[in-house]
Amino acid sequence: GVCKRHGAKIRRCSSEGCTNNAKNGGVCVKHGATVKRCSSEGCTNQVINRGVCCRHGAKVENRRCNSEGCTNYAKRGGVCIRHGAKRKRCSSVGCTNIVVKGGVCVKHGAKIKRCSTEGCTNYAQKRGVCRRHGAEIKLCSSDGCTNNVIRGGVCRRHGASRNTHETSTAFGSEF
Repeated sequence: GVCKRHGAKIRRCSSEGCTNNAKNGGVCVKHGATVKRCSSEGCTNQVINRGVCCRHGAKVENRRCNSEGCTNYAKRGGVCIRHGAKRKRCSSVGCTNIVVKGGVCVKHGAKIKRCSTEGCTNYAQKRGVCRRHGAEIKLCSSDGCTNNVIRGGVCRRHGASRNTHETSTAFGSEF
């Protein structure tokens, strides 16, 4: 057997007009393919590994970039985008933009959801609305800071972009 990258045939959903990948029974999830659910009582999350979801103990290994000193996650070929992982490009002839959705960039038809509030042309952030119309964006947990959270409950200024192995000053650790 070979992977998709090396020529494996990708099965498509057998429902007429559908281009999604077939999961099982020759159809996609949208057209009736069953997806395994977590075996933990009362949980409806999708199984990731060993019959359980991430919340109930499935281990998902996120590989790090192979470049020396880099702590970014590997995307393709064992490296991050900064160190040479190829990003998908728009399928339109002559276009070099990065794919947004459906194999094309925004310029060539990728649809980006807009705010559902009538008359608003902003991009939807969460639950179909922009920030102005109620999308709740988490703010930095550092006292008095109003920046958006990037990672770990803090903004870039308070330690989100730092290496996770370094000590952060975000929570008042003094030198």
